[in-house]
Amino acid sequence: MQDDEIVEVYSAADLAQAYFLRTLLGNEGIEARVVGDKISTGLGLPPVGETAPCLWVRKTDEAKARELLAEFERVHARPHPENEPRSTWKCTACGEMVDDELDLCWNCQNPRKPY
Repeated sequence: MQDDEIVEVYSAADLAQAYFLRTLLGNEGIEARVVGDKISTGLGLPPVGETAPCLWVRKTDEAKARELLAEFERVHARPHPENEPRSTWKCTACGEMVDDELDLCWNCQNPRKPY
């Protein structure tokens, strides 16, 4: 990629996310470059600072890349299943709340439905 034909499309939270998203774009046929993981002096000295890593793509791929990255953000902004409240039922014998997946009360072994 020539520098004059690429554009920045995303600022990642960290390097892991940047490289994950580069792979995601690559799987869709979009060549991407991670830029800005460290700023160094170029003289072999330790880095003087860090900046958010960014993804850059060809101008011709910009619209598709932005669409894919926006979908990634939409999906990851949603609550994850482990954060969603679980469905429960109330045991008629002891009053405990029991997960829907269970047919017996975890506390007293009373069945959810009478036999």
